[in-house]
Amino acid sequence: MDEEGTEAAAATGVVAGGTSAPTDPFEMTVDRPFHVLIRDRETGTVLFYGRVVDAAAAQ
Repeated sequence: MDEEGTEAAAATGVVAGGTSAPTDPFEMTVDRPFHVLIRDRETGTVLFYGRVVDAAAAQ
């Protein structure tokens, strides 16, 4: 700030990174309807819930 006034500036930033542990790939045969659930281990909060009724149609 001086006799002429003030000047404002802004900056925005986003930082993202992966935090999940790597897992070994595996094969799984699904030949009937099933449900899938992703849940936070610490809080138990359900983050995602899905249902597959016809697995053959999903391919």
